[in-house]
Amino acid sequence: MKYILTLISGLLLGALLGVATLYFNPLTGREAAGPGGAGDWTLSYGSPVSGGLAFTHSGQSRLPIHPAGIPELWENTINKMLLSVFPVISADGQRGVASRLSVPSESTELLRRGLVVSDHWVITIPGEGSLFVDADNNLWPFFKRDVLPVWYLGRAWSGPRSYSPTAGPGLGHYGIAQGATGRFAERIGSATERYHVSKFNTQRGADEFEAELFVNLPELTAASAPDELAE
Repeated sequence: MKYILTLISGLLLGALLGVATLYFNPLTGREAAGPGGAGDWTLSYGSPVSGGLAFTHSGQSRLPIHPAGIPELWENTINKMLLSVFPVISADGQRGVASRLSVPSESTELLRRGLVVSDHWVITIPGEGSLFVDADNNLWPFFKRDVLPVWYLGRAWSGPRSYSPTAGPGLGHYGIAQGATGRFAERIGSATERYHVSKFNTQRGADEFEAELFVNLPELTAASAPDELAE
């Protein structure tokens, strides 16, 4: 009997140590440095859930889908994705539309990299052009400080908070931006995001927040850019 108790105690201790390592691990809480510099082109946007043009998922999340009647992403090949479409505005007043597909990343390692989600953007500014952005975001700090305490432990939210979640896939924990048409064509550079959450609740999550996408698109040759930016 004492051997069984010893085994159970060992398993419980190991589980507690694992949870403690995950929760306090500085590697999984590391965030991007933020905007790269004065050359960044800044796009601002609000919550895709409460203020976007469209937001959908598999139907298994507690986040509300809108508008009414939009199809859910229930098929096996896409049921882990989130699709959002929302307006964006630049610092000089240019308005556009962004669509973003968010997918759980295969590079997620809870003990080393955190909870990584890959975002694939298509951004269009009427009269200016369009561009693509691929960014890996470590959402573990957000889940640890906001989602877990409020949604799962029933605690009062202790925000507001700010996050810089970008973790790759480019060098220096930056995302990769690539121009497609118009004045963005034949350019490739970096991107990073910053969030400021001012309201969080159990019905809509980050119901009120301001977000900024910082894009830097210097002129690079098509031949050299991928090797310089990819890991």
